Amino acid sequence: MVVRVVLVAALSMAVLGSASLAAVAQEARSPTQEMVLARFDDARALAVDPRGRLYVADAARDVVEILGPRGQRRTVLGGSGMQAGAFDTPADIDPTNGQVLLVADTYNGRVQRFSEDGQYLESLPIGRLDREGGAEWRVPDGADGRAVRADGRPVAVVRDDEGSIFVLDQRTRRLLTWSDMGRGGQLTATGANRLQEPVALAVGGGRLYVADTGRGVVWVFDTFGTVVQRLSLPPVPTVRALSMHQGRLWIVCANRVLVWTRGEGLVAEHSTGLSEPLVDAASDGRYTYLLTETRLLRRPGW
Repeated sequence: MVVRVVLVAALSMAVLGSASLAAVAQEARSPTQEMVLARFDDARALAVDPRGRLYVADAARDVVEILGPRGQRRTVLGGSGMQAGAFDTPADIDPTNGQVLLVADTYNGRVQRFSEDGQYLESLPIGRLDREGGAEWRVPDGADGRAVRADGRPVAVVRDDEGSIFVLDQRTRRLLTWSDMGRGGQLTATGANRLQEPVALAVGGGRLYVADTGRGVVWVFDTFGTVVQRLSLPPVPTVRALSMHQGRLWIVCANRVLVWTRGEGLVAEHSTGLSEPLVDAASDGRYTYLLTETRLLRRPGW
């Protein structure tokens, strides 16, 4: 009788143990769980190219890291400095089609372009140059031994399907544009719609989206610089980034991501539940990637 009781108790413990292990396994497979892919010191921006490569701007080390979808490090660009290919507080990145990488090199006052394999191509000065000469498109950067810098403060950069490049200059609170043919121009809101503190930029469907934390809103421009509308959203004073994914605008705030479309307006709101504020977010269609100042995380897609 005693042996039977012991066997029954042991069997019950085994069943409970299996159930507990199954519960733990189920929790580990829960779609709310994030996987930490990489760690940083002061991450500012995140992007994904069509091949699934991840790009993270780390302002603390003045570098852009290129990683695989599992977080494996492939290339590190930059390093502190004024010379071509170096950065001073990189704030934004746009890998466009995966063949050209644009980097907003904030305190060097320029946007730098790199090839697919990380080779420096050229610089686009934002504002007035530190040396004599105009702000033309092609600058012989480093050819004469002198670095090209300007007094602008580019904090966001995007390229559209036509090859035009758009930049937010935080110093002048203006939206700038250039074409690949070298014709430079300037777009800016006027009157009541003047930008107060522009921080983020996205492009898609012939529209430019500008996040303005000074007003707590997201403005919509056409590509000629005319304000089309102000998005109908709850106040977004903590917006940190904007990005387009399959025709949807992601509005990345400190603790949530809002999803907006032109046809339906606000269609989703995702709370992150992370222990530190969100800096940026991106998707490759299968996974959602979340970036804080210190961590890059991956979770199943939204």
